[in-house]
Amino acid sequence: MSDRDGFDWLSDGIAAVLRIGTLVSVGIIAVGYVIGLVGGVGDGQRPLLELIGGGGPLTMLGVGLLTMTLLPVGVLAAASIGFARSGERSRMLTSVAVLGLLLASLAAAALLAQAG
Repeated sequence: MSDRDGFDWLSDGIAAVLRIGTLVSVGIIAVGYVIGLVGGVGDGQRPLLELIGGGGPLTMLGVGLLTMTLLPVGVLAAASIGFARSGERSRMLTSVAVLGLLLASLAAAALLAQAG
């Protein structure tokens, strides 16, 4: 179901989140990679939150990976809005429940990474 301006959250909204999110995350990763090549940074594997907080080109790589990881959150949010606007209450509740589970699992992973 389209809004008054013709925007359909289920097709246009999800496509926009995926398109823009992928371009942004790949762009950030590319910038971090290029800066890392120039600066010669590469000290092995580190947790994502450590990459983000460490500064330098590894921060750019970490932010890009985090952005890519969070794309499903944006897709589920757009789907929830689309289902709500089209009056499909059960599908909206299902997508909100899946969104909640995804956010809870991301939060648990972040907490476990800090503890370990």
